[in-house]
Amino acid sequence: MKTIENFDDYRALVDEVKMHDYRYFGLNRPTISDEEYDAMYFALQEYEEQHADEVLPDSPTQQCYSENGNGKRTVARRTACLSMKKLHDAKSVVKYLRAQQRAANINGKGTKVDVEWKFDGETVSLVYRRGTLSEATYGHGKELFGIDCLKHMKHVKGVPHVVANFCLYDRVEVRGEVIITLEEFAHYSKSGKSPRSTSNGIMAKKVAVADECKRLEFHPFRLIMDGVTRHMPAMQALERNGFKTSGFVSALNLENTDAELEQDIENIVCAAEVEREKLPYPTDGLVFKFDNYDYYDRIGQTDHDAKYNCAFKFRPVFKAVTTYRGHHTTVGEKTGKVTYVADFDEVEMNGHLFAHANCGSEKTFNQKALVPGCKIEVSLHGDVIVCVDGKVEDEPAIHQSQEPKAEPCVIEPEIHQEQDAEPEPAPQPEPIPQPKPKRKRNYPQVGEPTLRENEESASAAEQERSSCGIKKALTYMFAALAIVSTGVVLFSMIGAAVFFLPLLAGAFKQ
Repeated sequence: MKTIENFDDYRALVDEVKMHDYRYFGLNRPTISDEEYDAMYFALQEYEEQHADEVLPDSPTQQCYSENGNGKRTVARRTACLSMKKLHDAKSVVKYLRAQQRAANINGKGTKVDVEWKFDGETVSLVYRRGTLSEATYGHGKELFGIDCLKHMKHVKGVPHVVANFCLYDRVEVRGEVIITLEEFAHYSKSGKSPRSTSNGIMAKKVAVADECKRLEFHPFRLIMDGVTRHMPAMQALERNGFKTSGFVSALNLENTDAELEQDIENIVCAAEVEREKLPYPTDGLVFKFDNYDYYDRIGQTDHDAKYNCAFKFRPVFKAVTTYRGHHTTVGEKTGKVTYVADFDEVEMNGHLFAHANCGSEKTFNQKALVPGCKIEVSLHGDVIVCVDGKVEDEPAIHQSQEPKAEPCVIEPEIHQEQDAEPEPAPQPEPIPQPKPKRKRNYPQVGEPTLRENEESASAAEQERSSCGIKKALTYMFAALAIVSTGVVLFSMIGAAVFFLPLLAGAFKQ
């Protein structure tokens, strides 16, 4: 049995076993015997039993290939693919960077922050083993697994199948965004879809469609490789090896004061908002990230965001007013969360047609208080994401409806009052007509009076007569009771006097 002496040997053996898994399951071309594979596998199990705190999440002994609910294979990851915090002004960006700098005790001298374009597409992680592309998973989140998309990525532009400079390494991971260019989007996309939903839809298909995948491009934003500690040299090395990077925009020096950093960020953002119109890709902001990879573990992360970078979201430029028609819901493939999507009349923004917008959860959707038929304002955030900003108050329509009221109420009566004194039906059509009750019903409804007018008056008269008769009967009854009670009292008093007077007279005689 093969022995493992330290963690470095264990990690190297994990990468080697996973490479043999790819050759056996993916390529159907194994290079070792079953006995040799079992010896390495058992060695991993023995080391993990003795060092439970050093077990890698993507070890072959921890999580095997499995099928999710949609029949697509899930693959274990070594680290999670997290999102980043979204910010909207220069002051917030400086505050966020300073907070991470203090939390990780990073000296400002010589510390650089790189600024890149933010492409909003499908996050994909590529794993090269001995220079050969062996794993590809998409999706981001805190879970240590992703959905297999290896067959899709073999047709995507900017993804070399073999990288000669990676042949000496057991494992090299490249993470990036799969996006669609504006030109390809115009030729392929159907009405009502955005570039982001188009690229996500192609990647989410269970069976890879080569002609559709060839329309996509992969732009890396992170290289995980032994010996690589700087972001900019890493991106330059990827470009030399056939990758298309996210594009370097500028850099910041944390030695400057907060005021100087805010001014630098404002200048970078203003220049980027002008330059992005010339880009062939849809962008929704800029990414600010520390250049030194050694800081990433020290800065840390949350369950949702990687704290070593942040995103500056461009303010919406394209807006339109349309009519809301209703909504439908979608269910997340991995999370199972229900998302509400607003449907509205098709509008054109930035040269593309849109008819749907993601409104988030049920609570967020209900806060907008949308009613079918109402006017809403939609905007294109970052030229990528369609959002419903809210309902539009129809003020001009109100003023127009008030103006015609002034004419019939003031002018018309003066002209026609002498001719016809009775007709005043002009203002009546203005209020909203209320439906008249149907008079065919001859039975009362729950919560409303009887609808037969003739019977209403008759029943009211009968009720009045019956109430009067009852009052008289009660009056007579009380009078009779009073008379009877008075007679009883008088009779008892007379009887008592007749009985007691002789007794009293005899007593006095004695």
